[in-house]
Amino acid sequence: MKGGQTVGEALRVARARRLRGAILLLLAEIAPERVNAEVLRGALGREHLVVSARELAATLDYLRGRGYVDYEEVAARDYPALPRLVSVGITAAGMDLVEGTVEDAGVDLG
Repeated sequence: MKGGQTVGEALRVARARRLRGAILLLLAEIAPERVNAEVLRGALGREHLVVSARELAATLDYLRGRGYVDYEEVAARDYPALPRLVSVGITAAGMDLVEGTVEDAGVDLG
């Protein structure tokens, strides 16, 4: 383990890296289409990566900060009382990472 990390810390980092990679792989599969964040969360569950809404939001923030994904809130015009949906898509930089033209130690594409 790096720099005196505990086993728990190392596992947490490895899971975060794997989750980031899984999100990018799923988004690359449907590109250029975008997907609702809750649908993405369900797809991750089918990949055996069960995540909370809070964990997904934090991971999407990380990936957006690195320039790999973009997302926006979308309101339902016909049903303004419904909560806003989050539409997520992969960027060109995210596709480059998935395709292997660039590398990022913070993302595990498995």
